[in-house]
Amino acid sequence: MKKNTRETLLTILYILLGIGAAVLAGYWVIGRPFFRHGSILVRFLVVGFSGSLVYAAARLRGLGYCIMMIVLMFLGQVALDPPLRAESAIIAALWALPVGIAFTASGFTFKSLERIPIGKFIIMALFVGLGYGIGMVAFLIRAHAALHLAPVLRQTVAGLKVGALMGLGMEIVDLVGKALKGQD
Repeated sequence: MKKNTRETLLTILYILLGIGAAVLAGYWVIGRPFFRHGSILVRFLVVGFSGSLVYAAARLRGLGYCIMMIVLMFLGQVALDPPLRAESAIIAALWALPVGIAFTASGFTFKSLERIPIGKFIIMALFVGLGYGIGMVAFLIRAHAALHLAPVLRQTVAGLKVGALMGLGMEIVDLVGKALKGQD
């Protein structure tokens, strides 16, 4: 199989498993009402889609592509909060930057730990949880709100769950990628 074909197939698998993992994480975080709130569901879908693209860029291409995918994550967040205002762009950036960096760090860490076949999802859980926590702290600072531990921990735990499920999906795709590469 040609390199471009393999990378395309892997990227599609990353996206599919990333979206599925994000939806499962949303259900895990919010519970049954998750599917009744369309805006929350769409936010998790955007995280799954753009987070998967950031991860795929880190694994398959490089830092330049990761930056482009983080910009895509930012634009996805801006699109979820119309109308386009400076405030909505700032809020989207406060969220997309730490979370995008977390997915980038996860992708490069997974790449460097390629010899370890399973268990790296814990690293992604920690990175994404940290990204969500930092994003929440940035929101609270921007809103001039008191920095209470409860909302920061709630977001961090949500990020841990999203990161763990997406990391598990990415590990599965990486194993498929090794099998495809072995066929060359």
